[in-house]
Amino acid sequence: MGGVSAALTAVAGAADGSRTAWLVVPWLAAHATYAAAAWLVLRKGARLRLAWIIAIGILPRLILLPSSPRLSEDAYRYLWDGRLVAEGINPFRYAPADPSLARYHDALLTRLNHADVPTIYPPMAQLLFGAVARTAAEPWAWKAALLLLEAVLVLALLALLRGRGAPRERLLLYVWCPLPIIESFGSGHVDLAAAAFLLFALALLERRRAAWGGAALAAAALVKYMPLLLLPALLRRREYAALAAAAAVGAVLFLPFYAAGPALWTGLTTYLRHWEFNGSAYALLRPLFETGVAPRAILAGLLAAASLAIAWRARTTTGATLALFAAWLVASPTVYPWYLVPLVALLPLHPNAGILAFSGLVALSYAPLAAFRADGSWMLASWIPWVEYGGWAAVAAGAGWWRYRRTEACATESTPT
Repeated sequence: MGGVSAALTAVAGAADGSRTAWLVVPWLAAHATYAAAAWLVLRKGARLRLAWIIAIGILPRLILLPSSPRLSEDAYRYLWDGRLVAEGINPFRYAPADPSLARYHDALLTRLNHADVPTIYPPMAQLLFGAVARTAAEPWAWKAALLLLEAVLVLALLALLRGRGAPRERLLLYVWCPLPIIESFGSGHVDLAAAAFLLFALALLERRRAAWGGAALAAAALVKYMPLLLLPALLRRREYAALAAAAAVGAVLFLPFYAAGPALWTGLTTYLRHWEFNGSAYALLRPLFETGVAPRAILAGLLAAASLAIAWRARTTTGATLALFAAWLVASPTVYPWYLVPLVALLPLHPNAGILAFSGLVALSYAPLAAFRADGSWMLASWIPWVEYGGWAAVAAGAGWWRYRRTEACATESTPT
């Protein structure tokens, strides 16, 4: 079963998206096989050697690592930013197409999307890009760095599982999942780096290493900003030392780039104002308003309220993280498949049938890629989000009902007659 999932994942990761079926069919088949293996581990208590789980998981990663990204050009933007950082140029100050960067305008520029927008990637991501560019400004080098960071993620997961007394076989829920393999080692998305720092931070915080945990959390938030949603949960748990360390490290990470001034936020502001794709709540609200400003503001407010409610009710920091990231996906106007990588990384700690299902169904959002490759058009069919998010909701509801019936049955059996 593991070998079948690995092979199908490698096939999907090698697809270029020019034919939707060649990408989506093997991806969904790989995910179905992976889901069956997860069910055997979670429900049937299947025992597997840890070395076997890791070996099966690493195979498609190594197959895809030397390949050029085919489903997204984001990795080329990382290499562009990294080359500027390595040259001592602040990537927040200039869009790639800026004439002042003319001496860098080569074949790499032609691979970039949105070359008229300055970088949106935060300082820690920039430092990672720069470190890789100093070695080799090539996609394989960046993906090799991701593989090293993923080793940290796996070790953090094992430590967290051990601390809970949970079986190590649960690692399979992350290591065998097709989504992080395809998105990280096929396309090279940076979200895996954010997930690695995040899981490392959570492991340190559970071991009461507040300062180091806060430092790792700052690194995660400054690869992708979403871990900032954890601030209310950490305040609720009085993790003041961790927050102080995170603030200090965050300030240090911004220092190499602070000279950009307000331009630090130009790319991010452009993204927040204009990007929209494959959202759920936003897609429902958007037709009710003349522009996207109001629905974005409404959803931002609801997400802030949700973060406070989750901070108050969640029993663990890892549980709060899972709930917060899921809420962010629902509220976000833009949901690309790689945004789910941190959520999938949390599944071994908090198995969630709905999120597991969504991490497979989100492959459908690549359906417009074939038309884009052919004629430059980009339009997601209206039925796809209904299948993606409806599948998430339906599976989550079914799992909740099953747990309720099981609890009720156990209560009935334990009642004296």
